Amino acid sequence: MEDIKKLVSKYVKASFDYELYLEITNRQLIEVSDEKLENLVKAKEAGLGVRVLKENRMGFAYTTDLKEDAIKDCVERAMEICELTPPDEGFSFNCQKPEEGPPCLYDDEGVSVPTEDKVELVISIEKNAKSLDNRIKGVRKVSLSEKHLETYCYNSCGLEYYCKSTFYRSLISALAEEKGDASISYDYRASRRLKELDLDGMVKDVVFKATSLLHPESYETKVVPVILFRDVSASLLEAFGSIFLGEALLKDRTPLRGKVGESVCSDEISIIDDGTLSGGYMSFPFDAEGIKTKRNVLVDRGVLSGFLHSLYTAKKLKTEPTGNSLRDSFKSLPACGITNLYIDKKDAKLEDLIGSYEEVFLVLDLMGLHTVDPVSGDFSLGASGIIYKRGQKEKSVRGVTISGNVLELWKSVVKVGGDLTFYGNVGSPSLLIEKLTVGG
Repeated sequence: MEDIKKLVSKYVKASFDYELYLEITNRQLIEVSDEKLENLVKAKEAGLGVRVLKENRMGFAYTTDLKEDAIKDCVERAMEICELTPPDEGFSFNCQKPEEGPPCLYDDEGVSVPTEDKVELVISIEKNAKSLDNRIKGVRKVSLSEKHLETYCYNSCGLEYYCKSTFYRSLISALAEEKGDASISYDYRASRRLKELDLDGMVKDVVFKATSLLHPESYETKVVPVILFRDVSASLLEAFGSIFLGEALLKDRTPLRGKVGESVCSDEISIIDDGTLSGGYMSFPFDAEGIKTKRNVLVDRGVLSGFLHSLYTAKKLKTEPTGNSLRDSFKSLPACGITNLYIDKKDAKLEDLIGSYEEVFLVLDLMGLHTVDPVSGDFSLGASGIIYKRGQKEKSVRGVTISGNVLELWKSVVKVGGDLTFYGNVGSPSLLIEKLTVGG
């Protein structure tokens, strides 16, 4: 790392400020089907991103070749681009070393587990699913991905940090069959430590969803109380997560513009982004630009408290950064993003939500989330789930439609469950909505 730092500084002209961002990634993917290993992939990638600044202009280039000639070319390209870029007063570097905080999360124990044992772990996930219900006939796929990430960042005005992290994800797609009907459902979990992956919870949920959707019946269009199952609510929150970003505010692409201090959701709803969350999938002591992460309350009991900011959006909007500058990789610039985004839990049990009304629709699956409109908050999505009457299951339904506006949906929440679950870096408990149009 010191050698690369010296090479970058050697070729940057004195009139430029500069930043180097070095990333080394090791990945392993295990995929299993029919209780046999189907795919095993191991890959390693290293790369360098270089940003330069001069007179409010920025240039950026990257390389996967870390030899001197390639680094020289990368630096020269960044400086050339900088000269051609229009000036923007928002371009800047953080000129302070990160404040002391909790260390980066690296799972030495998980990394040391032999690959053969990890393969057996993935096979056991499929076996567990089949053992819970004899209607589960198999899985389309079960996977476990593991990523080790090392990042080093240095800039010419005082910032320097190093972080070594691990990330684990597991996904299952289960097939249920009974009396000529079939249903497929999926679920996944993620964690920074292998032993903290909630594999039992994942299997339990996927079996419940797949078997519950067997033998669907027709459903007429009506306005009914609706429960968003926890992963459905989390998926909807993730799809609309950009409405809380300073970048969306800057570009006037959020329905929340001008509403800080106003009620935008039910007072049952609090939405939080917490980069310091213990064990959180996107918890770090500092963000991509070295600014200390923190717990940001975005919606406090229904009232909008603020937005998430990178260094750039904070400077443009004349506010303070919130520790929400993220980088997808060395190939991209830092940008405003979410860390661990979630709807805070209350204490209601799922059974209590189901029994709250004469009739209620429990949504277990949403289709078409890529079609939502974060600018307006509008959505129209395919849905599948269970119709309950007086707390008892009446029938399952597939392929109905739910539509509306996400802010109006959150305003209609009357009860929040205590079953907060994270799916990667986004989490939610189950939500009971007073009324929503369900198209049969």
